[in-house]
Amino acid sequence: MRTSWNITSLIIGVFAVAFMLTNTGCTPKITDEQLTKLRQLKEQAASLEQDIKKKEAEKSALEKEVAARQAEDRQSSQNIEFIKQKLQSWPNSWPDYVPPSNEGVIETPAPPAKKKKGKK
Repeated sequence: MRTSWNITSLIIGVFAVAFMLTNTGCTPKITDEQLTKLRQLKEQAASLEQDIKKKEAEKSALEKEVAARQAEDRQSSQNIEFIKQKLQSWPNSWPDYVPPSNEGVIETPAPPAKKKKGKK
């Protein structure tokens, strides 16, 4: 019984080796046309990847610009609200503001202009 199992295993092994040897020798190889097409596709893929990177950089620059303009818009709207609030309380917009006084300030008259001598 043990020997029949060994013989069966040996026969199956021989068939497996023979099958592998006959099938591996018949594999198709790549043709020159397929090789050139493959190279073209690789070049095209590389150029498309570069285009994608450029567009992503463009996109991030545009997003930064949009964010800057939105911040500018928010600041403008805050300024408008501030001005509207101050206009509603117009005569006393800044109640703690005291205009500077002219007490103690001596005003001196401007010196007379000198006339130049020469032809008129």
